[in-house]
Amino acid sequence: MSENRTSDYGDLFRLAFDLSPSGMLAVDSAGRILLANREAEQLFGYAPGELAGRSIDELVPMAHRPGHGDHRTAFFHHPQVRRMGAGRDLNGRRRDGTEVPLEIGLNPVKTPEGMVVVASVVDITLRREAEKALRDSEERVRQSQKLEALGTLAGGIAHDFNNILLAIVGYTELVARNLPAGAQDHDDLDNVLRAAERGRQLVQRILSFSRQREIARTPTNLERVTREALEMLRASLPSILEISTDLDPATPPVLADDTLVHQVIMNLATNAAQAMGNEGRLRIELAPFTGDEAWSAKHAGVRPGLCARLTVIDTGSGMTPEVRKRIFEPFFTTKAAGRGTGLGLSVTLGIVQSLEGAIHVTSEPGKGTRVDVWIPAHATPRPLGAAPKVDDLSPTPLHIMLVEDEDVLGRLERRQLQSLGHRVTLHHDSVDALADFTSRPAEFDLLITDNTMPRMTGLQLARAITGIRPGMPVLMVSGYADNADIEVMHEHGVDSVLAKPHSVRELAAAIALVMDKA
Repeated sequence: MSENRTSDYGDLFRLAFDLSPSGMLAVDSAGRILLANREAEQLFGYAPGELAGRSIDELVPMAHRPGHGDHRTAFFHHPQVRRMGAGRDLNGRRRDGTEVPLEIGLNPVKTPEGMVVVASVVDITLRREAEKALRDSEERVRQSQKLEALGTLAGGIAHDFNNILLAIVGYTELVARNLPAGAQDHDDLDNVLRAAERGRQLVQRILSFSRQREIARTPTNLERVTREALEMLRASLPSILEISTDLDPATPPVLADDTLVHQVIMNLATNAAQAMGNEGRLRIELAPFTGDEAWSAKHAGVRPGLCARLTVIDTGSGMTPEVRKRIFEPFFTTKAAGRGTGLGLSVTLGIVQSLEGAIHVTSEPGKGTRVDVWIPAHATPRPLGAAPKVDDLSPTPLHIMLVEDEDVLGRLERRQLQSLGHRVTLHHDSVDALADFTSRPAEFDLLITDNTMPRMTGLQLARAITGIRPGMPVLMVSGYADNADIEVMHEHGVDSVLAKPHSVRELAAAIALVMDKA
């Protein structure tokens, strides 16, 4: 009876061994495979019955075979259970020579013939792929959060710098207007204004990166813009560099800004040329591309559907993974001192993201770099309100209430308005301004106000004043004018928005626009 029961248990063990969802191997101290279930045979690519009698070393990658025998001997001398899940992650070798990632659990079993190790083996390819996808996703989130934080910082710095530029431009213009015609100082002041204009362009680039500046977008033919950029590139790059193109005329138009798209192309191509030095091949491609949901999930910020794909490829030195992870960080550069600011790719990323597109870099050391930019195809244009410029510098004199919490800027704007012939009442506090207006609402012809102020914002002030006197003309002057929601402005009684920094001429133009509407 006992012998029958033992036989029954043996049959049950063999059945459980064969039907296990994990690969199962029984190995003796010499490394000979005594038993292998169907799952193990399929996992390693062997036919039924082929694994039994073979050496376990045949399932070990070639690189690890020399030391495997010593590890096996050590384990048989000091056997201990290694549970699945707490076992070792290793690679196994299939019959065709390919490798597969495995998780292995070990169970020493005493038998009348000696110690046998029963190994449970699980293919963890899918798990590793899922873990990699999760790591990649987490890295994209971290990178996005990092860039968002940097963008917020950059936007704050740019806003403050805007105010500084406004003072520089404004006071320089006032001095220039008071100089006699033909004075030598006019040339010096013109140089100051040109430098300030370059500073304003830099601020616009930083705000593009920080996504605090909304791009005025119109339907744009990328093939035309790319050809224009190529003309400039060929003139500016060394003639020894080979430039080739493949611009598909079927590439759909995008809702963008010609100048900023031109900047993206120039930044990417210039970076590629610098990576190649004095020789190499630069290729620029343009083609339609349709992305599915899976593609969209890998490129945060861009929706599935038809896109225009711009590709810039170089045969330069390439990048290490560490460098590739940082290339979009503001002020990060691998160039020698004096050869780059580290803002080019940061600005490029900001522009692409503002166009609801995506950018991806593929690069390896010694294998060059490929940059792909996707921008959604144009569907419906989004008109953005903006104050047109006019050449009217002889306005009708007005009594203007000016509200600006920064003393230097307030005094400057008062001087600018007075130079145009207007009478100005300046307030540095919006609550005080409201009290003054409430006491004499009929005395003012126009309200000019900043928006970001303590106690009461410019929008709140405009709503309160137009509530007291409906139809009161209101001009808002703001460093974030390009990002203004025109409908929200109108709801609060604001007729137009003027961006900081601005010139006297632009201020006069904005006033003329508002008063024409009144």
